[in-house]
Amino acid sequence: MSFLKKMSTGVARAKQVAMVKIGQSDATVDPQFNQLEAQFKEQYHKVKKFGRFVEKYQAAVKDLGNAQKGIASMVLDQYDSSDGMHQVATHYNESITGQIEAQRIQMEQHYNEMFHLPLNQYLGQYKIMEERINERNTRLVDMDRYNADLKMLMSKPDTDPTRLQIAKEKAEYKSREYNDLNEELVRDIPALLRDRSRFFDGLFANLVRGKAQYFAEAAKTMGLMSPHLAQVNRSGAGTRPFVITEPSRSSHAGSVSLPAGSAPSPHSSQAPAPAPGPSFSQTQMQSQVPPRAMPQAQQAAAPAPGTRQAKALFPFSGQDNTEISFQPGQTVTVISQSGDWWVGEVNGARGYFPSNYVQLM
Repeated sequence: MSFLKKMSTGVARAKQVAMVKIGQSDATVDPQFNQLEAQFKEQYHKVKKFGRFVEKYQAAVKDLGNAQKGIASMVLDQYDSSDGMHQVATHYNESITGQIEAQRIQMEQHYNEMFHLPLNQYLGQYKIMEERINERNTRLVDMDRYNADLKMLMSKPDTDPTRLQIAKEKAEYKSREYNDLNEELVRDIPALLRDRSRFFDGLFANLVRGKAQYFAEAAKTMGLMSPHLAQVNRSGAGTRPFVITEPSRSSHAGSVSLPAGSAPSPHSSQAPAPAPGPSFSQTQMQSQVPPRAMPQAQQAAAPAPGTRQAKALFPFSGQDNTEISFQPGQTVTVISQSGDWWVGEVNGARGYFPSNYVQLM
């Protein structure tokens, strides 16, 4: 078809569509096909979306591997070459992460060959069907257009018979073209939609297998680190004493306060180092530090579940609002016991206090 012929046909089709919209021409409506077309478009969208989700998953696993490399590098940076753990951290950084990355690449190849390739081949049917549906809809416009022309000629009593016969033949030809393709699509669309479940059986199995193999191999590789870390005290980081000057002795008092109901964080500046206090036995301390008179005692509330009561042996005056104060003989509700400094409550105030200033009851 020449360029001018195509342009002319395009203009005629646009005119027909416009005439239908304003009610100046009839249009063939096929509710059955319209429903099939909507189902086809919905499934086509879902299949393409499924492929995009798998691509996002692969990208996320790749990002996870990059984060793994960053972690390994940062771990290695914490050890000097003379440190006994330097060799272990080097093994983790150079060997373990490399093996896991190789396993990820294997998963990538598995998905490309066993998921994306068959999916793209399968989508080829949808692309062909989409093209045929577009052509069917174009033929429908042409059929209605030629039928409208024929109807107009038949309504005129002075129409040339030859011209009328030509119009009839064109209308019949366009109707056959439309009906042939329409019938084919009415058969093929339901068949394609029914076939999706059995096609996706294989994709589903390949998808799960790729995940399972990767995570199993990655876990096995990470397990190689266990013997090197078997003797490490895993709870040591949480009980590691501070090496900096304690807040009560610092030249900067600071403004950090203890959140209500929380225990000191092992890595936070809120956790004070043990304060100077009696370093000998409780009996010696009692003989060295005379207890002060205790204020008139009030009826104490029942301790909360999980807490313990302790009796103050020596006076203690908190240095800031992260510490509590008490006098000998007062009852302290112990909320958390960790290291040389505990968290307790006295008269509604909560904070730190040295554990060797009290005796559990």
